[in-house]
Amino acid sequence: MKITTAILLALLAAGIGARLWLHSRQPSKPKFQNTEEFVAWLANESVKDAAQNNGVKLDYSIDSIKEVDQILGKLHDQYAKNPSSISVNGLAAAYGAYIGEVIRKSEPGARWLRDDETGEKSYLIVWGPGQGHSYPMGWCYRRIVDGEEDSVWIKYRAIKQGLTRNLGTSPETPHKRQPPPP
Repeated sequence: MKITTAILLALLAAGIGARLWLHSRQPSKPKFQNTEEFVAWLANESVKDAAQNNGVKLDYSIDSIKEVDQILGKLHDQYAKNPSSISVNGLAAAYGAYIGEVIRKSEPGARWLRDDETGEKSYLIVWGPGQGHSYPMGWCYRRIVDGEEDSVWIKYRAIKQGLTRNLGTSPETPHKRQPPPP
């Protein structure tokens, strides 16, 4: 009886020791000085995910948003089969950060904000002549959950075309047509 107890205690101690050793070997969570550092890190995570899990090399070009849309389409298919099979929030944040970084790098004056009137940690990108607000992390979430009707490429193009036409509206506010005069 004493030998069995001693063996169990030794195995327990070995298990705890192994767990502590493994925990000490894991990388620490990154610390960020500001929103830009956090978003750049998230975007880089999506670049890694795209390469490792989809064989796609994202290059921060406007056209790469189409490739992200295709990746999100595959994630939607997985989600539709088994919603708990993927981390929707994490993947949407990473790929949304990537899309936002593409916009920030291609649009003069574009910038990230962490918070706005919708709440803390809403992570929006402010861009365009009217400095409209866009929420690419939200776009990606909707694309994964809802599917093709929430294409991030179509959203980007619609907003961009609206900006280039200078409709005078916020990028996410639909242009309201005025009724013809009576």
